[in-house]
Amino acid sequence: MRLTRYVTLVLIAFAAVSAARADWIRQNTGTFATLRDIAFSSQTTGWIIGSDGLMLRTDDGGRTWVQQKKFTNDAFVQIHFINEKTGWLLCERNFYARGSNATSYLRKTTDGGTTWDKIEFEDGGRERVTKLLFNPNGTATAFGEGGVFYRLQEDGTTWKKVQTAIHFLLLGGSFGNEMIGAIAGAGGTIMYTEDSGFTWQKATLLGETDTRFNAVFFTGTKGAWAVGTKGRIFRSNGGARLWRQQDSTVTANLNSVFFTSPTNGWAVGEAGIIVRTRDGGQTWTDVPSGVTNQLTKVVFAGGRGWAIGGGGTVLNYYEGVRVTDPQKPELLQRN
Repeated sequence: MRLTRYVTLVLIAFAAVSAARADWIRQNTGTFATLRDIAFSSQTTGWIIGSDGLMLRTDDGGRTWVQQKKFTNDAFVQIHFINEKTGWLLCERNFYARGSNATSYLRKTTDGGTTWDKIEFEDGGRERVTKLLFNPNGTATAFGEGGVFYRLQEDGTTWKKVQTAIHFLLLGGSFGNEMIGAIAGAGGTIMYTEDSGFTWQKATLLGETDTRFNAVFFTGTKGAWAVGTKGRIFRSNGGARLWRQQDSTVTANLNSVFFTSPTNGWAVGEAGIIVRTRDGGQTWTDVPSGVTNQLTKVVFAGGRGWAIGGGGTVLNYYEGVRVTDPQKPELLQRN
């Protein structure tokens, strides 16, 4: 009798641990394309985009993903929705078919993704645009190779080129609030703004300054994270002016970072690497992903997470803990 009761207690404890433990589960996408970005326009409708004009859509909160009819063979780099109806696609023309056209261009929807109208960057050239950065106040910038910079005009359609003193490749950016933000890229470049992105200043880095930063994420008005090559992770506690390198358990390149709260964060990168922290970045631990493809983006909404990448990879994670980040992650704000 005692033995039976002991075994029962052990099984209950094991079940409780198993229930508390969450895994990254691969979802079916029906494609081997490289997936680049994910965004939700509502609690149920979301989008994943990638190479060769691939677009996936969900209408059940990310439980299933359906390929959409192609309207271009150009690569999709980024997708962002301002609301349920209005969204942007950052696109890159096929190298062999671009001719004299600019490398990068945009598409905009005002009907929830039913149609996407083409929009060119003003004075667009051969420089590749890598990122659209939207401020909570409604303003937006675009940046990329050679420090190229564009700013969305008040008409909500025109992107005008802006001269800056930045000359490195820029890859990531994020805003902590309407005033404070940071952008980052090659050559150990991190720039910060305190005036909604109208001017940018060079941040101070304490650590290995040859890092190529791939992504930035704010956990509030002062806390921010940047990840990049060789598993390097940098943290700012002072509104993005000063960044300190953190201890990391990996040497693989990290491509994306997302925090669901000031203490709980995730980063993903090459060879299917996933690392997480539960103590505000003091320690990072490896988490099995079950894949070896490069992971390009990690995002969370509510208690669910998605990591996407090469080979049509979409991984789903459920922990049952709602996101409390101030960047409205229910609509998957950018990192």
